[in-house]
Amino acid sequence: MAAAAITALTVAESADRLGRSKMSVHRLLSSGQLTSAGTAGKTILIDRSSVERIAARGTRRGRAWTAKTAWAALALLSGQNPTWISSSEKSRLKSRLRELDADAVCILARNKDKTIRFRISPDGLAALNDHLIASGAAAMRDKNTAATFGMAGGGGIAEGYVMAGDAQALADAFSMVQDPEGNAIIHEVDFAEPFAAGRAPVAAIAVDMMNSLASRERSAGQRVISELLHA
Repeated sequence: MAAAAITALTVAESADRLGRSKMSVHRLLSSGQLTSAGTAGKTILIDRSSVERIAARGTRRGRAWTAKTAWAALALLSGQNPTWISSSEKSRLKSRLRELDADAVCILARNKDKTIRFRISPDGLAALNDHLIASGAAAMRDKNTAATFGMAGGGGIAEGYVMAGDAQALADAFSMVQDPEGNAIIHEVDFAEPFAAGRAPVAAIAVDMMNSLASRERSAGQRVISELLHA
């Protein structure tokens, strides 16, 4: 238990950290907003970094968007036309977006992908990034994207999108192991339409930045979503 406690919290400790009830923590686990770190005997353990992300971002009661609605919202915010939803759905979604702030968008869009974190050697980062549609801090390797977010760099981490099932193939190819605090963040998606231009919508990059534990990245992502909401 002592070794696990470094990177994991019990349900009670997570509830204390988040200022919520134990039942609420179990609901967050069930919804995927918190990440299980296994068990120690009969004690359920929760990944500490997922608790910290919730603490930094907050939670929102109610049902999250489906993946297709989440991607439609992010496409609209990015100035794109989400052809995978109907005109009436698009109109309703535009009206809904006018009622939201950046934090709400981030939380409601949580079902847009399945996020898996891995640990990869520093030497493998660049090669892995070549297999991903860049997002989060890794997207800052593009100068125009970096200018939009007011950031630079993108080194030291791999992050981006692949189709469902591809994460394990990449893990095998690059000898990666799953690690909730790893330096490779892979977002699996079920359909490719949002990436028709060969890149992630800027709003998706911003939402992924908002899920970072780095306050500067979170702030940059929040600012960009706020600007897109009021554009």
